[in-house]
Amino acid sequence: MINITSKAALVFALCAVLLGLTFAVNAEPVADTTLSPYRLSPVGAERWLYRPTPEPPDDGDRPVKPDDPRPYARQIAIAAQESGLDPELVHAVIAVESAYQRAAVSPKGAVGLMQVLPETAHSHGVRNPADVAANLRAGTRHLSGLMERFDQRLDLALAAYNAGEGAVRRYNNSIPPYPETRNYVPAVVSRYRANSPSTEVEPLLKPVAPDYLPGTRLDPRALLQLR
Repeated sequence: MINITSKAALVFALCAVLLGLTFAVNAEPVADTTLSPYRLSPVGAERWLYRPTPEPPDDGDRPVKPDDPRPYARQIAIAAQESGLDPELVHAVIAVESAYQRAAVSPKGAVGLMQVLPETAHSHGVRNPADVAANLRAGTRHLSGLMERFDQRLDLALAAYNAGEGAVRRYNNSIPPYPETRNYVPAVVSRYRANSPSTEVEPLLKPVAPDYLPGTRLDPRALLQLR
C-alpha cells in the first residue's frame, strides 16, 4: 500500500505537470530569428527564401572600362562621374595640360594632372592639390562649374580653364586672343573628339558676330576687300 506521504508527493508532482502544460499553451510563441530555410518561422524562412537576388552590374553603369590602359583611368572616371563630366573630356584635358605627369608644375604654380592652381583647389575644399585624387576632384569640379557658368559652351569653358574666367568675360564671352589659349582649346577638343567619335561636341569655336554701334555705316570699299 502507498502511504499518505507518497500519495501527497504523487499528487503534488501531477499538479506541477498540469500547471506547466497550462503555461506552455497560454504563453506567446517566441519569434524564431534563425536564417535557416528549414525552419517554418516567418522571421527566418521567409526572409531567407524571398531574399531578392542582386542583379549583375550593367556595363553602362561602370565608371571605367576594365581594359582601359591609360594612367589613372579609374580615378579619372570616378572624379568625372562625381562632377557630372564625360571621363573622355577629363582625359583630353589631362593629356594637354600635363601629359599624365602627376608631378608637373607650371611656371604659374599650377600643379598635378589637371594643373590646378592652389587657390582654385582651396575654393573647392582641396588642401593638397598635388595628391592625385584631390587634384582630380578639384580640377573636375572647377571645369564642371565653368561649363555651367558658360551655358555648356565647351570652347568657352576650356578657354576659361586655361586663361581664367575673367579673361573670357573681358573679351565679350569669347576665346581670348592669347596664343596659348587659342592653341589649347582646339587641342583639347580634337583629343576629345578622337576618343569620343559618337559624342556631339558642337557647337564649338563659334565665330562671334561683330557688334556694330547703331547707325554705323560700312565703307563699301572695305567690304570688297573682305570678300
